[in-house]
Amino acid sequence: MRIALAVALILSAPPLALAAEAKPPRTAEGTILSFECGDNCYLTIRSGGRKLTGLCTAKACEPWNDETQIPKKLIGKAVRVTITQGKQVDGEGNVMGETDAFSKIEFK
Repeated sequence: MRIALAVALILSAPPLALAAEAKPPRTAEGTILSFECGDNCYLTIRSGGRKLTGLCTAKACEPWNDETQIPKKLIGKAVRVTITQGKQVDGEGNVMGETDAFSKIEFK
């Protein structure tokens, strides 16, 4: 009985590979350097002396993505971004892979 229970628990556990792939959200603070669009739109910030670029998926990105540009007055603004994983798509909407995404942007 104990062996059957142990086997059932092992079989019902999520695979380690899948558990290891999921990255927990993280945050970074910096200033907005640029915003560029092609098939996807990306925001670049300078944080701690290095550039961080992420797929712009935050609610704040919606009008920028629609217009494919960010208001010039936002360049240089201080922000805190939440970094998660986002899906990159090609011009036809096919998922091409995953990359870092800025899923939340807080202006400071």
